[in-house]
Amino acid sequence: MHRADLARALAVSRTTVTNLTQELMTEGILHSEPGSPLKTKIRVSPHVGVLVSVVFRLRTTIVAVGSLDGHDISLRTAEQQPADLGGQRLATASRLVDELLADADSPPVLAAHVAVNTQIDVHTGEVVGGEASRMWSGVNPLTTMAEHLGAPVLVENTARLLALAHHLAETGGTSRNLLYVHLSHGIAMGQIVRGSIVQGSHGGAGELGHMSIDPDGLPCECANRGCLMQYVDEKSVLSRAQMILGRDASIEDLLKGAEAGSRPCINLITDVGSTLGQALVSVCHLLDPDVIVLGGSLTQAGELLTSPVRQVLTQRALPLNTRGLTVTASPSPLPVRSVVEAGLYVLRSEQHIVARLISTVGASAAASSRQ
Repeated sequence: MHRADLARALAVSRTTVTNLTQELMTEGILHSEPGSPLKTKIRVSPHVGVLVSVVFRLRTTIVAVGSLDGHDISLRTAEQQPADLGGQRLATASRLVDELLADADSPPVLAAHVAVNTQIDVHTGEVVGGEASRMWSGVNPLTTMAEHLGAPVLVENTARLLALAHHLAETGGTSRNLLYVHLSHGIAMGQIVRGSIVQGSHGGAGELGHMSIDPDGLPCECANRGCLMQYVDEKSVLSRAQMILGRDASIEDLLKGAEAGSRPCINLITDVGSTLGQALVSVCHLLDPDVIVLGGSLTQAGELLTSPVRQVLTQRALPLNTRGLTVTASPSPLPVRSVVEAGLYVLRSEQHIVARLISTVGASAAASSRQ
């Protein structure tokens, strides 16, 4: 901010702000852009410390190092194979973070946010997703990254972080209650209420894929029957697509067939949308969202997928729960910067992390004044 803007925000005189900021710049906590002091912005110095965001996705590992004021962010990505194990993924993330820190003259890490693409206890870091989480078996992302970075770590499910990223990037933070449904190897859901992720008591919220839509239906690895993922995740959709297009067909082939007007391909995608809408009726009755965003490769079908979802919701959900409801598809992945920025946003929003940052800055200032 400019000094004048800061004075207005704090409701103090410009002289007070000038004196305080000069002291903090002398102590190395703040720094100013080049130019006239009255016309330049002041920022938090990266030497005070930085924040780290790590996001694990099925085919990529993304890391970022960001300044406390969110102005400077550097990031790197590494491709992953779907079969890569959690230990390998954590080693990749640690290496990328170390490289970014070295490029920034090795500032201290004050806190980190780690999003893991599986069910994880947000308090202990224990991976508890069963067979679906076998790639993360035997590792603890929270303790591993905390030991490597020497800083507090918050862990989150990647789908829930993607929900926050969509809330910030696509709705500009204006949605009151946003649901993000990710259609991939399983069906995950994230809920954002007034800008905050809903985790549940332990981090188990959003397991939409294990909502049973048919108690006598197909058996699921979770020991229930008729779970939604048995009908609309990529594996099940691909199996049905190969019955139409041949055993070597891919999801991309299904989408191309639908775009070309193939009635069987169109019918399959429409059926997926209707089935998903059936599950979302109950979700809307429970959570009353104003925005639903669908993500994953199937959403490249656009209206062919979202239209039957809306139709089922309109026909079967209570009128109040669909009043003003928007259902959209995210046909392409969010930019990686938007995803890691969501992790940094969480760190700057968490009260106990903020309290630690204030304490760290205060200790830095005290040490500087003694010197």
